[in-house]
Amino acid sequence: MKVICINDKNKPNEIPSSHWVKEGKEYTIVWAAKLDIQGIWGVKLAEIDLSAFVPWTFFNSDRFIPLDDLPINELLEELELETEK
Repeated sequence: MKVICINDKNKPNEIPSSHWVKEGKEYTIVWAAKLDIQGIWGVKLAEIDLSAFVPWTFFNSDRFIPLDDLPINELLEELELETEK
């Protein structure tokens, strides 16, 4: 799913700028999960691997808007269902 970053603020100090999103840039969501403890949708991007920066292994979905017309939460629910198959 293609998205555009609308919020690149509040980067954790432990994550280098080279591994952080940039406002206005297009990204591809490859994985989405409902993060129950935080109460948000977390997403993983094809372009940035956060696996070395535990506990920050997901980006908050609120940082992005989809290029499709559907609201991002609906798209993430669809993506989650597809990855469970």
